[in-house]
Amino acid sequence: MTLALRSASLRRRLRFTAPRRVARRPAEDGGPNPAPGACGAMAASVNPVGPPHRLIPRMSPALFLLLGIALAGSIPALAPPKFYAYCIEVGVPGVHPRPWEEQAALLRQLGYDGGGFELSFDDTLEANLLAFDRAGLEVCLVWTSLNVNPGSGPVHDPRLPGALRRLQGRSITVSLLLRGLPPADPRGRATALRALRELGDVADRAGLRLSIYNHVGDWTESLPFIVELVREVNHPRVGFNFNLCHWLKVHAGEDWQPLLRAHASKLFAVTLNGATVGASTWTHGLIRPLDEGDF
Repeated sequence: MTLALRSASLRRRLRFTAPRRVARRPAEDGGPNPAPGACGAMAASVNPVGPPHRLIPRMSPALFLLLGIALAGSIPALAPPKFYAYCIEVGVPGVHPRPWEEQAALLRQLGYDGGGFELSFDDTLEANLLAFDRAGLEVCLVWTSLNVNPGSGPVHDPRLPGALRRLQGRSITVSLLLRGLPPADPRGRATALRALRELGDVADRAGLRLSIYNHVGDWTESLPFIVELVREVNHPRVGFNFNLCHWLKVHAGEDWQPLLRAHASKLFAVTLNGATVGASTWTHGLIRPLDEGDF
């Protein structure tokens, strides 16, 4: 009940209240203006590749705290942003992900427009997608991992290209976490470039977008490093995420706006949440409900 009231209250605020800390100037690379009114924190610019996505709040493991993702897209001036949940019930002892049907029912009850989830490779993929279709919700983002360490196994699950093809016809961004080596270790560069270009071709044929996720401890921990990697990959279907809490953890005190403005055309997804600048802890610090903290 508390979450439902918080969610409803926040939706009303998002529709009628100008956001704080919103990037409003045109992108320096000639890209379009960032969209106004995105979740009270920042707005992502229009992505020239593929159909537009809009704002996505995020749900924390087990507690379903209100967080947010914005997938790059244009928002009509008078239209309220779509409201999504990023459902990540992984890595928490004693917490097991709810079936997609249960999550779809919960998100619909709470008034969300859809959600983002871990990508599955088995026969449950179609069933999960259909569960959201039946609920009238969108699956707007899925995520999976790549291994960039050339000496420690395959780069990705061999079923990944097939899973991407099975998503054809859906307006979905696929977030990629690049792991297996310390942040920016040069040993991973050749493997990453090859994999991203190959998967980019698969995504192109399926009408999808690939977005590299900045995550603490990953090979792609640093967002400036990711931006340089995307430039080197040079594929129209490969861009990057901006994850607010991980940016604050890695780049504390730095201004994120110039980097995002300068590379807005490759900003495919934005993960937003409430956060306290300068905090050292995740819970109640770098990750808070969307209407709390400095964002």
